[in-house]
Amino acid sequence: MESVFVRFESYNFEADQRFAAGLKTLEKSEKSREETEMLNLKLFYYNRFVEPIDQQSYRTWCSSSHHVKASDLQQDQRNLSPSDSENQTETSAHPETKQLSFAEVLQLVQEGKEVPGVTKLDIKPSNQSPTPSQMQQVRKPWETSSS
Repeated sequence: MESVFVRFESYNFEADQRFAAGLKTLEKSEKSREETEMLNLKLFYYNRFVEPIDQQSYRTWCSSSHHVKASDLQQDQRNLSPSDSENQTETSAHPETKQLSFAEVLQLVQEGKEVPGVTKLDIKPSNQSPTPSQMQQVRKPWETSSS
């Protein structure tokens, strides 16, 4: 579970357009929000659109002594030599994701829960009549008799 927390800490909320658009709809600037409100928004968004995260466990994990903030990790990366930072980037580019079995996926679908790692598409019906075909129908072999 700790790997989910580390990925949450390092998630780039500022670069995510959906998150930024969500903030704008609340009509409050990021500067006026208290730190806890922003954390609640980030936890909600991350849980909804990225992957499941237990908020209470995350808060407990943050207060523990072995917690290292992502900003501290980024500062450490700036202090590395270029070759060291390239190696660090390669290893962090592939976040750990739990491989679900078919039975686990089936259970999530049956319970109506979201499957982690699956992109939810925003598909809506157009309510328009279908476009008629522009192509001529291909004739069947028995319809093309040469008699």
